[in-house]
Amino acid sequence: MAPTRVVRNKIKSWLLNANEYDFSDIKNGIRLHLNESPFEPPQFIIEAVKSYLSKGNRYQHPELIGRYRELAAEYAKVEPDNIYPSLGADGSIRAIFYNFVEPGDTVVINYPSYSMYSVYSSVKGTKIIRINLKEDNDWWKTDFDELLKQAENAELVVIDDPNNPTGSPMLWAKRDLISQLAENTKGFIVVDEAYYEFAGYTVAPLIYEYPNLLVIRTLSKAFSLASYRLGYLIANEEIVKALLKSSTPFDIPLPSLIAGIAALENPSYVKDIVNEINKNKEILYNGLKKLNLKVYRSMTNFLLIKDKRNLWEMLIKHDIAIRKLYDSFYRITVGTEEQCRIVIEKLGEELENSNT
Repeated sequence: MAPTRVVRNKIKSWLLNANEYDFSDIKNGIRLHLNESPFEPPQFIIEAVKSYLSKGNRYQHPELIGRYRELAAEYAKVEPDNIYPSLGADGSIRAIFYNFVEPGDTVVINYPSYSMYSVYSSVKGTKIIRINLKEDNDWWKTDFDELLKQAENAELVVIDDPNNPTGSPMLWAKRDLISQLAENTKGFIVVDEAYYEFAGYTVAPLIYEYPNLLVIRTLSKAFSLASYRLGYLIANEEIVKALLKSSTPFDIPLPSLIAGIAALENPSYVKDIVNEINKNKEILYNGLKKLNLKVYRSMTNFLLIKDKRNLWEMLIKHDIAIRKLYDSFYRITVGTEEQCRIVIEKLGEELENSNT
């Protein structure tokens, strides 16, 4: 038997058949395809990181993780015992899937939603049930009755709110909706609040009423720290204790940890970034509407477009990367004002040429 075949026979079937995260990237040009912040981290964060770079020969002291948890708790208005620190929001998602579900368990998600839910589900060999979102004029909404029905036998119900890639609110942090889900779900409710700073609503306070409610946050978006890979989970302290057993105080690299501490000690800069991106989002939205494109409203740092033409190809020739999704849908991250105006200009030229 060939060596490769022998190895494949030793790998679990669900892992062999799982899908990986798929995206294309560009080295230069205007990056509007990964929902990053267009603004660099403030200088005070860079200086804080620099001051610790010479200590890279040593493991970071556990007190630093403790400080990060304290600050994240203060920011989220919960207790430090309710904070699980992670490598980005993905680290929290991965910890939940790897520790709380087994092969054959049922996972319920909206469709479309953040692609990593499906990736981790397939890697763990779970049964995925997708609740199709419905188009509602300029927004999208979930079928809550169907979500509630399917949640009865689910180990995990995972909802990104606001939703990626539609940008629409799903549950609006409404107590009655959260209550129904939490009380009727077999396992855990996970609310991914990656775009919390843009949306302005949160279910975080409800973890004290519903112990099976878990909330995910990230510093990748509004905090402008995508490559530092920082996030945290907000949950019942028993859940946090359980997850900490499968991690170490050294999981988050020292430079990233220092960046997160500096950011959370002085988070006021985030409001300026959010305000600027929201302003630019209106410029981009109105400009795309004037090009007669179907654009949806958004409570995030991106916009969703529906068009049968190849908008990705039109823009990539100008070194502008956007995310091509499926069925004629495209997602464009909101960049700087200049970048937004360039997108409108270049796309307008391409659409005019295609019409002629």
